[in-house]
Amino acid sequence: MIKAVIFDYGGVIKVMHPISMDIATIYNISEEAVSEAKKRTAPFFSLLQKGLITDKDFLEEVSKALNKASPKNCTEIAEKLYSESFAFYPEMMNFVEELKSKKIKTAVLSNIPEFQADIIRKNNGYKGFDVVVLSYKEKLEKPELDIYISTLKKLKLKPDECIFIDDKQANLLPAISLGMKTVLAVNPKQIANDVYSIIESENEKSI
Repeated sequence: MIKAVIFDYGGVIKVMHPISMDIATIYNISEEAVSEAKKRTAPFFSLLQKGLITDKDFLEEVSKALNKASPKNCTEIAEKLYSESFAFYPEMMNFVEELKSKKIKTAVLSNIPEFQADIIRKNNGYKGFDVVVLSYKEKLEKPELDIYISTLKKLKLKPDECIFIDDKQANLLPAISLGMKTVLAVNPKQIANDVYSIIESENEKSI
């Protein structure tokens, strides 16, 4: 029987806003130039999401990769850009409330830097979820298996009692290996339909 639905955040609950767009704005360069730099800065972005370096440290590595000096107050600019771009999928927020009304627990499992999570909190973006697991706090990130195990422990549920939703197939694989049901997110309507289909199927088995 399904007792919880675990949501990725960016691209599922929140409208995705690629960090490459903000870097392009901060450094006044094209997104194509940022894409080239991303190959060299990817390990540092992983460290940022795990809370192992600060956003300032990360932007310094971006500066090295671009061979451009960081603008003054670059971290404040990054926070401002992320805040200004902030938007939920209203259908998904309604869907979360629907699940809760059916006595199904809801959780967040998200790869995210601390400064972005702080902005989400200011917008009450985590309000109402039973469990919130964030990569910068766990010092782990998807698809590392231990962050999924940590989420299950916080929910106090077994893998086969949970559905995990993510917009990246690679992030679904560890959940599948543990025995969770999964949904690859494409759009809000599809997510809700797929989740309800799984819940109906699994609950019929338990009768």
